[in-house]
Amino acid sequence: MQLVGPDRLLLQCRHLALPPDSGTAVQPVPLKDPRLVAFSTSAAQLIGLDPCLCQAKNLTELFSGHSMPQGSQPLATVYAGHQFGSYTAELGDGRALLLGDLQASDGQQWELQLKGSGKTPYSRHGDGRAALRSVIREYLASEAMAALGIPTTRALCIIGSDTQIYRESIELAATMVRLSPSHIRFGHFEYFYYSRQSETVKQLADIVIRQHYPHCLATAHPYLAFFTAVVESTARLVAQWQAIGFCHGVMNTDNMSIAGVTLDYGPFAFLNDYQPGFVCNLSDERGRYAFNQQPSIALWNCVCLAQTLSGLVEKSELEAALSRFEPVYAVKYTELMCAKLGMAGSQAGDAALIEQYLALLEQCNVDYSLSFNLLGQALTESTEPFFSLFNRSSEMQCWFDQLLNRIDSDAVSIMKQSNPRIVLRSYLIQQVIDAAEQGDYRKLGELHSVLQRPYQKNDFGIYSEPTPLWGKNLSISCSS
Repeated sequence: MQLVGPDRLLLQCRHLALPPDSGTAVQPVPLKDPRLVAFSTSAAQLIGLDPCLCQAKNLTELFSGHSMPQGSQPLATVYAGHQFGSYTAELGDGRALLLGDLQASDGQQWELQLKGSGKTPYSRHGDGRAALRSVIREYLASEAMAALGIPTTRALCIIGSDTQIYRESIELAATMVRLSPSHIRFGHFEYFYYSRQSETVKQLADIVIRQHYPHCLATAHPYLAFFTAVVESTARLVAQWQAIGFCHGVMNTDNMSIAGVTLDYGPFAFLNDYQPGFVCNLSDERGRYAFNQQPSIALWNCVCLAQTLSGLVEKSELEAALSRFEPVYAVKYTELMCAKLGMAGSQAGDAALIEQYLALLEQCNVDYSLSFNLLGQALTESTEPFFSLFNRSSEMQCWFDQLLNRIDSDAVSIMKQSNPRIVLRSYLIQQVIDAAEQGDYRKLGELHSVLQRPYQKNDFGIYSEPTPLWGKNLSISCSS
């Protein structure tokens, strides 16, 4: 792929192949006095943008609503969804527009979506804008997850402005360009199914299969193969969330990607102390989306998707596909956790070792990510920092001895590749937001840079330290 500047981007518009009732053509509403706040060079290269040719002026014009990339035909799509377990008949892109898509050098197609672009027919009394703080959170989270090797949407850039919006108080609006293999959600299928448009469900399934699951076309039952693939990719994705300690916060069906990537970073968080029932979303009063509930909720969401395909696939076949979730999840999760503990492959008894370790983390209120790093250090250097986390308990000594009998000479190497030295902690994000709201974007750039190399052995200073006591109880709501 030849890298070009933003003025030479030429978008395709495969979203125009969606069923006629999939959305509404809408033009973005320009921001006042736009300015470039952040830019991801790694995301740019995915879509053939040359970072050296990306001038702030060009980016702000293209992605603040003042002009549009060549070939773009903006579309706000309509979808529905189960929100906190209750069905909402019409949601949709209330503050985002699909612009078009580009093909990467590896053949991967990336859709560009402009977030914070202004009102659409689906804004539901909202202003269609995004607050600077919310796009900073998504920008950092998606780029951090990508660096960790977890399937995710990407963030190209943030454009700030002097446009004022009101949330709990007056804030500044911003836009962000999100990249995704697909922006189709479980909720798109739900919208057409529950509005009794069975033929449109079939059309949407045909389009998704053709664009994202073409291998299913060669099977005897393409719709079944497609659904099975979605179930399995979702199971593997959530296994990665659990292993890394990521809490999504709002696992509504409209926030679930048909492409098996992490979608919509609202009230997310990475674990501090290991608390299985941790809830990062103030709006989640009943703890529906607590950390330890994520696998079961993901399966529940797949059941909702199965319902929408009941006119295309036999019930018994859908149930058989759903039965794949738990074993696929278990295999992936065990594999990832074994690697985090330095155990190559998988043996009988590994699951028990993992469970015992997590129980000790919970019992002693130990920082999740830090514990794995100090465990690796204990295998080659001093054991004191690691055992001090557990108050030098005899139970941990017993567990540690069992681990030594299980691992081999490759343990330290495996652990270094599996345990990040830095994760995106909520208090760090808040410090970045506080500075950015005062017009200082240096901390944002610095944190983003550090997050790009989470597994490298560098002195990350404050970024690799556990969360201080004052920063452990930060949580946010679904408010944008």
